[in-house]
Amino acid sequence: MKKTVVYESETITRRAPLNYEEISQSEEPFIRLEETLPACYLCELSNALVSPYGIVFKNGRIIQESVYSMFTKNKNALTFYKKLLLGKVKRVSADCVIAHNAYYDNYYHWTTEALPRLFSIREKAPSLTLLLHEKTPRFIDEYLRFFSFREIVRVKDDEIVWAKKLWLPMHTARGLAHRLAVVTQLGNWIRSKEGIAPQKVTKKLFISREKAKYRRAINEAEVFQLFELLGYEKIYLEELTLPEQIQLFTNASKIAGIHGAGFSNLLYSSQATLLTDIIHWEHQQDAFYNLADAMNVDYLRIECKGVGKESYCGTDDIIVDLKQLEKHLTLLT
Repeated sequence: MKKTVVYESETITRRAPLNYEEISQSEEPFIRLEETLPACYLCELSNALVSPYGIVFKNGRIIQESVYSMFTKNKNALTFYKKLLLGKVKRVSADCVIAHNAYYDNYYHWTTEALPRLFSIREKAPSLTLLLHEKTPRFIDEYLRFFSFREIVRVKDDEIVWAKKLWLPMHTARGLAHRLAVVTQLGNWIRSKEGIAPQKVTKKLFISREKAKYRRAINEAEVFQLFELLGYEKIYLEELTLPEQIQLFTNASKIAGIHGAGFSNLLYSSQATLLTDIIHWEHQQDAFYNLADAMNVDYLRIECKGVGKESYCGTDDIIVDLKQLEKHLTLLT
């Protein structure tokens, strides 16, 4: 396997969240004020096998560079042997590229993890065949039009692909982390592709989850009343096209809402100064803190009690303490 450096190792020093002292952290704090990101490579392989979820297998072993940092590689090997024995192999003789993981159909993981990998090989795209799971949400197809791949081969759940030659851009950072150079360049590139430029008039956005199936604030109506008084506009991202979302976030000055993948659009913010992440207090996840810091945006984390309907805090509904919000009115204004 040939490896070419795309991004050198770098140490990131992040700004603390504005209410850092209020954040609930375990013995191993999830808010990392300093972190070293290892070097990132573009790998070239021949005669490799590829799963529908982006795992690469060659010479009887999983290629570690294809494994998402939050997964264990050893759990993936058996599926390759099973599909080989069943003859579920799709042969592709063209030069191929793979750049997604098993979370590909989530807007956050696609936009901030798969897209940076595709961006790193964008100049090669017209000569490459993209391997992708057969089931893709609309937003993925909207993003793929920026790259002009020679072909897109859709892979079924019960198949693996034999690729004569495979280009494997590694994940640009560990799961939920982001490189400054990657997110800023990617955001600017997509805005230019879409023909969207910053405007003088900016908006304050409140992202609603009223129509979501989980992770809602049961008192969102009361929460928004407070934000509305401060000049925020309520938006439902599920009702907007990708260009409409990019346009909104390009011209947003402050962004708030219930924790969700929609915050990934911070990638397009050219004028934002604050991200307010309203989240279950046990959901110790740093994705949008890291993204906000990379985009030079202040981060405010409002932790809330769960209602206990779901056992997993990441999907449980929450109730927002309005008094806690009111403590930060000066920042939110």
